[in-house]
Amino acid sequence: MIDVSATDGDGRFLGVVTAAACHDLMNVYATFTQAFGLMEDCLAADSRTRLKSLGFKGGFEHKERFQELLKMLRGQLARAVGLTDALALAAHSLERGGRPASPPEAIAAMLLLCERLLKRRKLTVTLDTASCAADQSWPVLRQVDYLGPLTETLLACLPHVPMGSELRLSCQADAGSLRLVLGRPDGGFAPEARAACQDVLDAVPGATLVCGAPDAPLTLIFQEQPTSTPASCPPGAGQAS
Repeated sequence: MIDVSATDGDGRFLGVVTAAACHDLMNVYATFTQAFGLMEDCLAADSRTRLKSLGFKGGFEHKERFQELLKMLRGQLARAVGLTDALALAAHSLERGGRPASPPEAIAAMLLLCERLLKRRKLTVTLDTASCAADQSWPVLRQVDYLGPLTETLLACLPHVPMGSELRLSCQADAGSLRLVLGRPDGGFAPEARAACQDVLDAVPGATLVCGAPDAPLTLIFQEQPTSTPASCPPGAGQAS
């Protein structure tokens, strides 16, 4: 359940209704999975009937087409399940404990949800998890305290990054802080992008942006904030279409 002690009333409301809806959607998806299984069983039974009767019985003429459709539907269902699972994690991110998820897992969910926004400029964000140990100890932070500012930072970069660019993102735990490193394999960020990102992080308590040299990546540092208030997402993020 959502932590009812969260201080952001609007966020708490959205978290509660979104998390509940996501759980219900997962139940709906389960019925689709069962239905697809039954349809495949029927197609298989038809094939056995045709084989046993030497072709005199059975033989659904649209079998191959139906099998193609079922494969396509299963693929779309898997995508729907992934998006809904990511949305459920975001809905629970206001909680102090949140849904059990490490920063790499939470960031991967956020990137999936933001995929449409990134596609506006044909951007690809690759999350590097190779440096994260399975038993890594992470700082005490609500997921929303770094997911919100990270989303804002990415959106602030959009107008200042060439179309079709690739961004690389990694995360590390460092002495009670979470370090997110955002870089470009083919160059650094324009001064306008750095300034826009700086404006974002300046408004976030306990967060710091380290720019470094012009061709260096951006490093977002989030200090442990046991009593931190929610970091809001950009107000216009949901207006993209």
